[in-house]
Amino acid sequence: MTKTRLEAFSDGVFAIVITLLILNIHIPEVDYAHLKTALIGIIPNLISYVMSFLVIGLYWVSHHRSFLLVKKTDSIFLWMNTILLLCISFMPFPTSLLGQFPFTKIPLIIYGANLIAANSIGFIMLIYLKYHPELWANEMTHFNIRKQIPIYIGVNFCYLIAILLAGTCPKISYGIYIFILLFLIVVYQSKSLIKE
Repeated sequence: MTKTRLEAFSDGVFAIVITLLILNIHIPEVDYAHLKTALIGIIPNLISYVMSFLVIGLYWVSHHRSFLLVKKTDSIFLWMNTILLLCISFMPFPTSLLGQFPFTKIPLIIYGANLIAANSIGFIMLIYLKYHPELWANEMTHFNIRKQIPIYIGVNFCYLIAILLAGTCPKISYGIYIFILLFLIVVYQSKSLIKE
């Protein structure tokens, strides 16, 4: 089974989810005299929107890079990808919570749990690919998989720390999510992560 349809479907889901994020931002109906106050009031929503937009963009880049390792797919890999997209499509919900209730325990936990779920599925997909060389694009696939596995483990460990700190140190928890996002953008910008 070729990977073309899977990539096209995945790109469509990413595009829809990233568009849905903006629907969480609403400006209250106020007169012009109170517009500044209203705009200040939605800053937490804007911050969570930008953060989640970049997170989903990062997942898209990671998905694209990972599929450089794949020549073809099978039904198990297709279903794993579908579950990954399920986790991605859930992102607007914790984003909305985080914008509405910034620096509070429950939204930070749900946000982190969603990220861990998505990363765990991505990790399982890599492990599955590792043991199914018939799906590999080339002989460099095994090397690239081994290079990505520690990143998945380290990132999920950091997300778990953020979840555990959500109740006692919510600002640090929020900061961990932002730090990991920026770190991963730098990592995936690196040309050394995937060798073709």
